[in-house]
Amino acid sequence: MNVGHEELKTIHLSELDEYLASRLLDNVAPLRFTMSREDFQGYITIGQEKTEMTIEAGGIDFELSPSEYQSLDSINISDFTNQTIYTSSAYEFFDFMLMYFSRLEYLLDFNNSSWRIRILSFKEDK
Repeated sequence: MNVGHEELKTIHLSELDEYLASRLLDNVAPLRFTMSREDFQGYITIGQEKTEMTIEAGGIDFELSPSEYQSLDSINISDFTNQTIYTSSAYEFFDFMLMYFSRLEYLLDFNNSSWRIRILSFKEDK
């Protein structure tokens, strides 16, 4: 499959919800993105790829996950990398994920007033 890459863009993580929403306008299918942490000041590099992949229904709500009420030491990060995640804030979800990973590849769409995210691959921090 010939995958076309969009030019990579550097943005501040706090702008992520607005940036992703602008990319999803006029799309009926999920979009595929790559994201890399640039520095510890909150900047990321993000790129979009064409895809025909879909996001599975079901999964967990990030706001209701153990990360909301447990210490970070007790979280099993694989819970967020092996199933569909629903969240009202892509910024909050990816801010959390970038504490553990320096690079993420994921599918994303907006479904019933929440972001729906499926992590495809990741690179752990050393």
